[in-house]
Amino acid sequence: MATISKRKRKDGSVAYTAQIRIMRKGEKAHSEARTFPKKAMAEEWAKRRELELMTPGGLLSAKWRGVTLNDAIERYLHEFAQGAGRSKRATIEQLQRFPISRVEVNELTSEQIVEHGVLRRNSGIKPATVNQDIVWLGIILKTAVAAWKMPVDLGEFEAAKLLLRSKGLIGKSKSRDRRPTAAEIERLRAYFQRSQKIRPSAIIPMEDVMDFAIASSRRREEITRLLWSDLDEMASTCWVRDAKHPRQKWGNHKQFKLTSEAMAIIRRQPRTQGEERIFPFRPASIGTRWQAATAACGIEDLRFHDLRHEATSRLFEAGYEIVEVQQFTLHESWDVLKRYTHLRPENLQLRAQGA
Repeated sequence: MATISKRKRKDGSVAYTAQIRIMRKGEKAHSEARTFPKKAMAEEWAKRRELELMTPGGLLSAKWRGVTLNDAIERYLHEFAQGAGRSKRATIEQLQRFPISRVEVNELTSEQIVEHGVLRRNSGIKPATVNQDIVWLGIILKTAVAAWKMPVDLGEFEAAKLLLRSKGLIGKSKSRDRRPTAAEIERLRAYFQRSQKIRPSAIIPMEDVMDFAIASSRRREEITRLLWSDLDEMASTCWVRDAKHPRQKWGNHKQFKLTSEAMAIIRRQPRTQGEERIFPFRPASIGTRWQAATAACGIEDLRFHDLRHEATSRLFEAGYEIVEVQQFTLHESWDVLKRYTHLRPENLQLRAQGA
């Protein structure tokens, strides 16, 4: 039961404080208090609040009262996103800049989630990018329920997601089919060669990095993790550590086949004492240099990751079968592999017909 206590304020007026304490198995399960100018108001609040706390889930809701979505995001980043990549972490942190982050988690409604989607759409953001917000919002809310026992109504989230999708406010990103043309590669090559002559000792050998990406189909993060000790020159294979995987983030080490062009590029890389990596550079620095090069060369909408599409397509055009291409690219299924395959008929190699 609540207790009502009377006290005098500094200005001489009287105030009444309603104190609610709930015990469970001899221990305090919950405590809260509120002060009113009149005793009747304190008694009314105490009765109503006690009824709320006694309803199923009432105590749990009270425990998380005042905890905002921003608080949940901070906890998620601290407990579950320590190994997240820079881009994923930035996407999560971006949610903290919007009004939805100030909403209490246990009071989050479908209306507020939809409002966030509309706000993002009206700012010129594409449905695929808005979808990233919603995906991470769902992950954080589901984590709050499963890991922290927060009283989140996931039904509100699912209802909002269904409406956002039906109205076209969220959607999957379109599959890219961008491949660099031969002319674009030559322009980039010339740019990198000029840059190398200006600062030969203080710059990433971007021409080799570009050619290796095309010859090996490796992502830039994977390129910078390749080790000399994992290279088997006789078998033309190498191990890539922590290869990208939708579920297994760490320890997913895989051996892949190297083309003769990729092996030639590796062999001409200098070995530095105390440095185990074949390409000892930061992935972000490679990305920055790539963006600067494409801008300087007037090449539009060509990402470094598009070189993986180029590499995969070239392997098929050279006549390799699906299972053979997978030994180079490490794609686990044809459904995924075909998203990277954009063949040019003029580049397909004709095979000899049987007698």
